[in-house]
Amino acid sequence: MNANNQIKTHFDNKVVITFILVFILSCSLLAFKKSKEVDCSVFDFETDSAFYMVDDLITFSEGSEKAYSWRWYFGDGTDISYKSKVVHFFSKPGNYKVKLLVNGTCEVEKTLKVIPKPVEEIKEQLIVDFDSPVRVIQGDVVQFLDKTEGAETWEWKFGESSKVDSKSKNPKYKFTSLGVKTISLVINGDKKNRALRDIVVVARPVKTNTRKPVKNKIISVDTVPKVFSEEKIAPTVIKAVNENELEELLYSISDNKISLINFKNQFCLDNAPKVRVNSDSRYMTLEQFYKSIKNKGIKVREVKIYKEKDKCIETIYVNFKYKTFF
Repeated sequence: MNANNQIKTHFDNKVVITFILVFILSCSLLAFKKSKEVDCSVFDFETDSAFYMVDDLITFSEGSEKAYSWRWYFGDGTDISYKSKVVHFFSKPGNYKVKLLVNGTCEVEKTLKVIPKPVEEIKEQLIVDFDSPVRVIQGDVVQFLDKTEGAETWEWKFGESSKVDSKSKNPKYKFTSLGVKTISLVINGDKKNRALRDIVVVARPVKTNTRKPVKNKIISVDTVPKVFSEEKIAPTVIKAVNENELEELLYSISDNKISLINFKNQFCLDNAPKVRVNSDSRYMTLEQFYKSIKNKGIKVREVKIYKEKDKCIETIYVNFKYKTFF
């Protein structure tokens, strides 16, 4: 074979070096890309509820350690949120696709079904009425008769403590202490369905022995022993309203359910107490205080009654605030 016809292959050293460098660079880029790839399966979000209703606050959270940025899309046209834990509510019922974008690359999407809120039944306010005596004797059994239409449950308080004394429809009760007792009846567990009534508890009268006159017997005036008649003292009726009962009375005034006369009747009329409210050092009369809270929503924080034992209430302290919409 002629040497001139032979094909000679010759590689320049620079070409070989360039090829090797390109190969190494390609391998490095591939390794770098692999190292930066994120496993999106580790990301997920949770809610704090198993079912969702309109206007309910729902907490959404994502707590993986590898997440460093979040973008929440709630599918209802509201603004995007950028925290790992957010609170959101849906104003209308329907199916919403909630999407979370983690670290700018990983998407987590779930569909939430939001149901309407159940319609609350508006209970009609009842006219509470019951029969009871006006004046009773201490220790006697007293019968109370409820006449309220639509009543299903009853809570009777007979004014000797703050607890519920009976849950019967027509209970019987014995009063153990003297004074004016405020009877409270709450129907169907709703304090809007309440009636108040006063009963005066008096002591049992003492029986006196009468002697038969001696006939046909003359007794000398000097021999007749002097008899000193013991003057009968009428029992003093002390108003016995306590702090819990007074708090209930204040709410009744605020709801415009008790008159000024009935309110004053809870206290000694000849020695009516003075009232101080909140941080004001001045005192006001019962009538002034009544007018200041009548038919105005209030929230009672504290009620204090000051009096000596078995005496009329002297002063009242009330800490309260007016309810507002804000």
